[in-house]
Amino acid sequence: MISKRIIPSLIIKEGELIHRKNFDENTDRYVGDPINAINIFNEYFTDEIVILDVEASKNDYINYNLLKDLAGEAFTPLSYGGGIKTLDQAEKIIKIGYEKLILNNICFSNFNFIEICTKNLGAQSIIISIDIIKKEQNYFVYDYQTKKKAGSVKEFLQKIKDLEIGEVLITSVSYDGLMSGCDLELINKFEGLIDVPIIYRGGLSSLNDMKLVLSTSISAITSSTFFIMKKRDGGIVLNYPSRDEKNLVC
Repeated sequence: MISKRIIPSLIIKEGELIHRKNFDENTDRYVGDPINAINIFNEYFTDEIVILDVEASKNDYINYNLLKDLAGEAFTPLSYGGGIKTLDQAEKIIKIGYEKLILNNICFSNFNFIEICTKNLGAQSIIISIDIIKKEQNYFVYDYQTKKKAGSVKEFLQKIKDLEIGEVLITSVSYDGLMSGCDLELINKFEGLIDVPIIYRGGLSSLNDMKLVLSTSISAITSSTFFIMKKRDGGIVLNYPSRDEKNLVC
């Protein structure tokens, strides 16, 4: 039985599936219809799929119709992140058919919202997403809306350490979308600071990278690049490891 998970991420902008590097909207590249992507990944029997709407918070708008359409097509558990600010929104997304919610920017403005969600929806339904940027050999929490450093990674992890949450998603902004290899230094530096399962995202370029990450205490790896193209800046080819490949890397 495979205990560690390999998870495609779908980046959504204005209802379309896109690719983005280093959280920079100037690098956006149209990939296709997210519903078609869901149907293709159904054929690969993926462990899970993460849906991230990169415009939802900025536009203060969650596209429930699209989320419902995606959930209606998916044969695998779905997690959603983007624009979740109220319990009503969170409950609506769960009722649509999403297993987990990913909370990111709201953690800066309303930290207590995490506890509200866990009490009403269950700890297993909540993933705290931390975007991390490396500057001058140091790691900082990154606020993707202000595009500025938002404090110490260690302090943030200590702040959420005692919360009842399901998982933590750490994304290396510096490696995001580049297919240049994963930031193992980041993983080694922070993996022992929190007891909940950790999902890693950023820089995945090969099955060997996947194996290196999953040989640590990391519980799952996700990518919005590796599973939609075979090489950096290459053509769009949705893919996922075969059962034999998964057995080799997990």
